[in-house]
Amino acid sequence: MKTHIFTEHDLASRTKARGLRSLLFQDLEAAGIVELDFKNVRSISDSFADELFGILAARHGVENLASKVKIENASRQLLLVIASNIQNRTQNVTH
Repeated sequence: MKTHIFTEHDLASRTKARGLRSLLFQDLEAAGIVELDFKNVRSISDSFADELFGILAARHGVENLASKVKIENASRQLLLVIASNIQNRTQNVTH
């Protein structure tokens, strides 16, 4: 398992999320499971969450994402933003 620890307090850049998503694709192929540790993060923007989690879920399926990407130390608010963007992105794909 590969672990990524966020050092930023606020995650807001769609560009940064895109780069991380590319890195996660590589790590998932190599390690099978990736852990994302949000212990330092206070906020996450919708654009960051959509670019990272929404697109991953749309491409690989929500169940597959949930089984391979583990989220640690995220606040309830962060989880709500992530879940909302996964739901929005995957609903747009299926309709």
